[in-house]
Amino acid sequence: MGLFGKSDTFSDNPEIRQVEKIIAKESREDQKNLDHTIKDLSSAEKAHNKSIKAVDKAHHQLDKAVEKEHKAAKALNRAAHTHDSAISNEQSAEKTVEIKKQHEARLEQDLEQKRRQLDELQQRKAHNDQVRETKLSQIHAQAAAAADARRSSFDRASVGGAPASGAAPGAAPGGAAGAANAGAGAGGAPSV
Repeated sequence: MGLFGKSDTFSDNPEIRQVEKIIAKESREDQKNLDHTIKDLSSAEKAHNKSIKAVDKAHHQLDKAVEKEHKAAKALNRAAHTHDSAISNEQSAEKTVEIKKQHEARLEQDLEQKRRQLDELQQRKAHNDQVRETKLSQIHAQAAAAADARRSSFDRASVGGAPASGAAPGAAPGGAAGAANAGAGAGGAPSV
């Protein structure tokens, strides 16, 4: 079974199965958040690229307006009105360039923020995946140890003469199950 993929082989233990389902749900939510952030970053990159083109276009418009103003100045005696109009266009183009530059700067900041956000989410998801992987390993190890202890206790009881309590002569108190639980507790693993 994949760590967080769909599977028909959940644990038979209802408590472990519940934890497995919660962990799988958390993983899907993390992936959904990551996908959403990647989509936002892609949209921000597209908007940023578009703003760069808009600034370039505005620069070309400004260059054309300046050229037109020079031509109009040469023909000022014949076309004072054309000259005034060109000056107005130049000022308008300069304002447009400034507005586009400000917009580009804002989009650049937004893009950087989204990149940082994506990086943080990727690191958080990697950490959460590791924590979940460790938790599942501990749960499965504890379940296997408990099953081995029960099987061992049953085998000793059925082999002949061992007390049904599972306490063989000279055995440590608590039997194999106690040793398994003590080993799990000594490792510092939280019981689930």
